Amino acid sequence: MSVSFDLGVLATDATEIDAFSDMASKLGLIGFAIIGLHSEPLKTITENLQVCNRIILHGKSINSVRSQIDKIRRKAMIVSVPLRSIDVINWAAEDKRVDLLTVDSTLDNRLRDTTSRLAAAGNTYLEIQIAPLLKSSGLTRSKILKSYRESVSTAMDAGMGVVLTSGAIHPMGLRSSVAMAHIGILLGMDRAYADSAIGSLPWSIIERNMKKLQPGFVSNGVEVLQKGEEK
Repeated sequence: MSVSFDLGVLATDATEIDAFSDMASKLGLIGFAIIGLHSEPLKTITENLQVCNRIILHGKSINSVRSQIDKIRRKAMIVSVPLRSIDVINWAAEDKRVDLLTVDSTLDNRLRDTTSRLAAAGNTYLEIQIAPLLKSSGLTRSKILKSYRESVSTAMDAGMGVVLTSGAIHPMGLRSSVAMAHIGILLGMDRAYADSAIGSLPWSIIERNMKKLQPGFVSNGVEVLQKGEEK
């Protein structure tokens, strides 16, 4: 079984972190991002489990979203923007402070080719949350599945990375890496890519953001050195 890092736990109550951590450990996850962790960007729970802070930006205008990210970027390990307003989402796709563009299952908003190309160039990833699929049935599930498949196909054709997350609001909503990979296959990924969508790709986002949050980081390849340091 391959390990996984779930970037999409949507519980807002910080008191639930222990319950999520217990379930995550049982399922073999190496970590998860939760929107209820406000104290620090990254927290080590055990030797084999890490929890990071995620913030979702909501806003109808670019200025609204930009003002939010200016305030919170260094407080969060993961920053996401829902796939809604095309102006906002295209701005987010190019802004290197945004990590994920999240498909909104409640709206008929699919990822556009232009957005996916911008995101691929900016190294911004598409997020697919599986909870809406698991909670729906019949025609509603068919519509969500169709929307997810089309967005995944558009992203992968453009070279935009795709990550799978649980979208869990309760610990029982977490899933093992094997279960997540099977859903990835259902969405049109081959097994190797499905494994990476829950493992190496989410972890690569964590690694790059840990570097960005280091004191002295300015931009990729540019760091402020302290007196006496050599590069």
